[in-house]
Amino acid sequence: MTRTRHLRRSAALATATALFVLTGTTVAAFAGQDDAVVASTGGPVTAAAVVSPAASLVHSAVAAGLAQTAEQAAADEAAARAAAAKKAAAAKAAAAKAAAAAKKAAAEKKATAARAAASAPKTIYIKGYVNAPGSQAAIDKCQLVLWSSSPLWLAAHNYCGYQWLAFVKTGTTVVVTSGVAQGTYRVYDHMRLGRQSGAMPSTNADLVLQTCVGEGTGLSLLRRV
Repeated sequence: MTRTRHLRRSAALATATALFVLTGTTVAAFAGQDDAVVASTGGPVTAAAVVSPAASLVHSAVAAGLAQTAEQAAADEAAARAAAAKKAAAAKAAAAKAAAAAKKAAAEKKATAARAAASAPKTIYIKGYVNAPGSQAAIDKCQLVLWSSSPLWLAAHNYCGYQWLAFVKTGTTVVVTSGVAQGTYRVYDHMRLGRQSGAMPSTNADLVLQTCVGEGTGLSLLRRV
């Protein structure tokens, strides 16, 4: 922009100079012609303006300077527009990149929270069961049965919706809300048997949750807390 202002000042100066030269030349021409006319006719007459070759050259130089100034100004304006457009495009790209990064970070945070929630120990409440030690008939009625009171042993068929008894995650708190087994327990281990009948296995658990798993039996072992 500094170059454009300089060119404009130069063009203005050249124009002023040209006008000065043109004015002086024309006046001289008029003066010379008037003297000749008066001498020959005895009185003043209207005479045509005469432009000298030097004035024509100055006029051409001024026109060229003005054209160059206009051309440079147009080029500078186009360059400024291009730079502004490039800057705007870069800002837009940066904003899009930042938005994508923020979206990705939010998604990762949400996924991390979901994984943490899924892996965190939960509390399970057992609100009802049938106190019928050793009763296969009660189990066959799709009831959760207190199979033994020493140790406390809750059992049910997996196909009655109790398959979860064998897969309670370690660390999970189990609250039995009523009856002989009432209390709060926490899962500390699991046991698998390759049979579905026979003697109860020996365990140090305070509470056992039992159900069938395939052709065998699955146990969740809990201690009172």
